[in-house]
Order: sequence, then C-alpha cells, then structure tokens
Amino acid sequence: MDAFLKTALVADALSLGAHWVYDQEEIIEAFPEGVVDFTEPMSDYHDGKRAGDQTHYGDQAVMLRDSLEKREGFDAEGWREDWLEAMEGYGGYGDGASRETRKAKGMAPSPSSDLGGAARIASILDLGLPLEDAVAAVRAQTELTHGDPLVADTAEFFTRAAFAVDAGEIFEDAMDRAAGEGRYKKLDTEEQIERARELRDESFPSVAEELGQACGVPQAFPLALYFLLRPETDFKKTISDNAMAGGDSSARAMLIALMFAAEDSEVAAQWEDGLRAH
Repeated sequence: MDAFLKTALVADALSLGAHWVYDQEEIIEAFPEGVVDFTEPMSDYHDGKRAGDQTHYGDQAVMLRDSLEKREGFDAEGWREDWLEAMEGYGGYGDGASRETRKAKGMAPSPSSDLGGAARIASILDLGLPLEDAVAAVRAQTELTHGDPLVADTAEFFTRAAFAVDAGEIFEDAMDRAAGEGRYKKLDTEEQIERARELRDESFPSVAEELGQACGVPQAFPLALYFLLRPETDFKKTISDNAMAGGDSSARAMLIALMFAAEDSEVAAQWEDGLRAH
C-alpha cells in the first residue's frame, strides 16, 4: 500500500469512531484522552463497521486504488465502470451523491458540494504523475459523483499543495502556492486560506462551531485548512483534534493526511497493521 493511500486510510479509520457525531461534549465523553487508536463507530450511519474499518469515503478510496491497478493508471471511463460495479454490492453507507450517481448509471454526477468526493484521491497521488496530469485525474475522478465545481476545485487544491510539500515547502507556503497556481472554477482558495489563517490560534472546538462541521466544501474546506495552519502540526494530534471537532471529520482527515504523507511517508506507520483494509 502506497504512502498517500495508507496515510489517508489511517486518518479515515481513526475518524470512524466519532464520524458524523456533531455534539462535541458527547465526543469528549467517549474520547476523554482524544482519539488515539481505532474504535468502533458511535454513529448508526456506520452500523456493522468495526475498529480499523473505513468509512464509506475510505472504502471508495480503496475502490479507486483497485481501478487504478486494473487499468494500469487512471482512466475516467474505466473508473466509472469500476465504481458502479463496486457500489452494486457495497454494504456500507450510501451517501446522497453516490445514490444519485448510481441512479444516473454514472452518466451524470449529483449536484453535491460535499467534501467527500475529493477525499478519495490519495491513490492518484501515489501514481507519481506529473503535476498537471495528476490535477486532471483528481478532477475527473471527483466529477464522477460530485457535480458542484467546489469539490473538484478542492481536489485540485490539495493535489497542488501536496506536490509543493513533497518538493520541500512547509504547509502554509504550499497552500499559498496551490492557491496562486491553481485554475479554480468556483473555490476562492486565497480567501479561505486567509479565513483559516485568522483563526489559527483559536481553539478547535470554537473554530469548528464558527466555520461549521457539515459535509459541504463551504464549511469543511476552511476547517481542514485551519487544522493545517495551526502551530501544532503533529499528525497524531491533528487527526485527533479534527475528529474531536465533530461532524464530517473523516472527509477532512483524508485530505489533511495527504499533506502529512507528502512530508513524511511513514507518518502513519504505527497504525497501519490495524487497518482491516491493509
């Protein structure tokens, strides 16, 4: 399993326990020491999942990995066919974007602006493609299910930022570079970075409540940036605090993880053996 994917899957699995719980006090009661290991989910949305499992975001990231291996690279039409086949017998949670896309047989995406559509991209980064080829691929994979340009813009942003970190830049500089060099249709990346920058010294519970804990890019994107811009840039603490913030923590975590994987390919090594997808 390659570095970007394994780190994203670890981040997703660590987030499973508190995923889609919005009451921060309830999460604190369940995780008084923070999220330090894999646990079973609190939410009924993930009924049947066990510690070390993935949310539906992580499961679809694995589906993308399988498609890339089958097709020996990214092929948009092949991904559509492989995703539809994999989702036919899928037993995990079926989010709205997936349900609508399946109804259209993959010929038209849902109008969803949920961050989760961008969260699947890790395996494309593991291909070692030139930057612009990787950007084209992450946008295409996202647009299979999520039609709002905000989601594909987010996938492009995190791809550009991860490439910049891999080239040696710190997170903040990498994000500024990604904002300046990207071709975004709808997402105002510079405004959102500045918004997160202004909040970087505030506590994560209050920032999550201010920005919003929901699935949509307008809430989830700046909150993910906030966690990357804080003075604390340790992977373990960042993923734990992000989960403790509540809401759609898994989608945020999988994109946050790309930055850490670009910085250190072994950052999630201590949890890898516990992944049931490993």
